[in-house]
Amino acid sequence: MDKAPQATGDARKLQLLLRFNQLISRRIELKPMIAEAMTQARELVSADRITLWLADEESGQLYTFVGEGLENEIRIRIGEGVAGIAARERRVVVVNDAYSSPLFNPEVDKRSGYHTKSLLAVPMQSMDGKLIGVFQAINRLDEAGSSEHGEFTEEDSELFASMAAIAAVFLENAVLYDEQQRQFRSFIVTLAQSVDSRDQTTSNHTKLVTGLSVAIAQEMGLSRRTVERIRIAAVLHDYGKIGIPDNVLQKPGSLDEEERAMMRSHVLKTILLLRRINFSRELRDIPRIAGMHHEKLDGSGYPFGLRGDEIPLEGRILAVADIFQALTQTRPYKQGMAVPEALSELRVMTRAHRDRYDNESGMHVDPLVVEALARILARENDDLGIFDEASKWERMLQGQII
Repeated sequence: MDKAPQATGDARKLQLLLRFNQLISRRIELKPMIAEAMTQARELVSADRITLWLADEESGQLYTFVGEGLENEIRIRIGEGVAGIAARERRVVVVNDAYSSPLFNPEVDKRSGYHTKSLLAVPMQSMDGKLIGVFQAINRLDEAGSSEHGEFTEEDSELFASMAAIAAVFLENAVLYDEQQRQFRSFIVTLAQSVDSRDQTTSNHTKLVTGLSVAIAQEMGLSRRTVERIRIAAVLHDYGKIGIPDNVLQKPGSLDEEERAMMRSHVLKTILLLRRINFSRELRDIPRIAGMHHEKLDGSGYPFGLRGDEIPLEGRILAVADIFQALTQTRPYKQGMAVPEALSELRVMTRAHRDRYDNESGMHVDPLVVEALARILARENDDLGIFDEASKWERMLQGQII
């Protein structure tokens, strides 16, 4: 018997397994990475579909974290169906004729609209034996690409178990990291809310500036990491107001010179307070970005009087979002502008101009950022509908967005 084809096949499987290991070890966004890894897993065991179930300890259920062909999350009890049995008994489960097996739960097919013929389910455990979830391959394909006569083999089980072990190590770390991120986000939102709650006239300001800043950053095609930095800086941009007395912060009318100076000091207070937070390396610029929202391109802004390229793009985005939100928001002492009027006002600020008090003024804001905002607003028929994005941060904390 010629062993060359078998050796070639074994070498390819080893290569795929190594590639799977490299892929799943990358520090990139979890769901896209898992989806790509599942594509490789499907190829490795010649399956039609792969599903990753994660364990929910509180409910005693498994839920589909990533499932090929699934539009909605599916939940099953641990101990129910092939994946549930694998989870409960912590063993590999192989079923090659699903509808004749007492282990198979046809309800999953009913909910997904898929017809299952064969399944291979492998439990994933942490280093200390805690259940993480189940890695499941569905419908083994034969050489002709049909699932009608395909059956999972012992070799498939061993390969799939190897992949599950690799995935388990990564997922354990990723879930821990995700929990830490959620705690961090919750912490900074709480900080921001502690300021907004003191001033009912601008209580929604942080949410709206955050939503608009993120939308502009995404419209400009910035990287996911940059968008996240902008999001966090926007949430915290007014945190220094925690040090402003209530009689100034909540004053319904115009501020006098001394009160204006006190209010302006909130930016430096923000920077100094945020520097006390031990941000990760990727977020180290947050205090600086958060302190840029009152800088102007002509150098007339505060607190540092930066001009032109001295103001990073993140700060320019934050400034436009902050100004636009302030222009459109109704307060006790002024009526908010309509969106078209506010946009026109911002466009005036992109060049040398005379302000509303007829004073000469230079360029205040970045025209590219303003035009990104204009494109967003042009797509919105409900004026401030774009601010629906502002609630994304809170929904993320509740686990509705990953």
